[in-house]
Amino acid sequence: MEMVDRFLSMPSSSADDAVRVSDEALRDQSKFQLLLYTSIKINEKVAISTDLFSEMCSQAYTVEEIEDMERTLLSGLSWRCHVPTAHQVGLSILSLILPSVHEIPEATWGILMDEMKYLTELAVRDYYLSTQRTSTVALAALFNSISNTSTREIQELLGAFLRVTMECFDFDHSNEIDAARSRLQSLTQPETLMQEDVDVDERRSEVSVQTCRVPNSSSLKRDRDVHLNLFSRDAIPIRNRSGVSCEVQ
Repeated sequence: MEMVDRFLSMPSSSADDAVRVSDEALRDQSKFQLLLYTSIKINEKVAISTDLFSEMCSQAYTVEEIEDMERTLLSGLSWRCHVPTAHQVGLSILSLILPSVHEIPEATWGILMDEMKYLTELAVRDYYLSTQRTSTVALAALFNSISNTSTREIQELLGAFLRVTMECFDFDHSNEIDAARSRLQSLTQPETLMQEDVDVDERRSEVSVQTCRVPNSSSLKRDRDVHLNLFSRDAIPIRNRSGVSCEVQ
């Protein structure tokens, strides 16, 4: 799926045929399904002939359609099929910094790597971040991890090394990395996560209202009286999402 995301996120300056197919896949479900099937074929550990793969797809697509899509997908990605993940890029960047920094304790490095891994995994929740380069997400996660887990001295030290590293390699502009940092930081805010859960609950409620039978008024009154009696016996301690305990009287 990561290969499909990169193909659909290609800029308009890419090959014309690939961009055309990408646009069609976003509008045509059949074309999108063919793109997805082709990416699965490319990523199979054992080579599968196009004839066999067409039979596995119940002849939904011809051999020619599958081969054409395979060529288009590979050319659109410049044959970069298995790019490193954001987590792997982050570890590579840290490996460049580590030999030059001796005053940071080993435990701090462990906390920093754990936080960076968590943020790179959290990034999949935001479609905007899935359209960015993995190195951009990795740098955003590193900067945020340093800010969240380190002292001011360590932040200044590692921040300086990261900026020097950005100048030595072909990373995105600092403005794009700052934008990714903001989006990634918003994902860690409790209110953002809670709002996503509320949206999901609301959608589930709408579906349940449409599908379930509405009980009569007598059963509703009986259920209400039962719940009131239960709550009136004792105070029930509960724990909210923020971890603060409260009581329902």
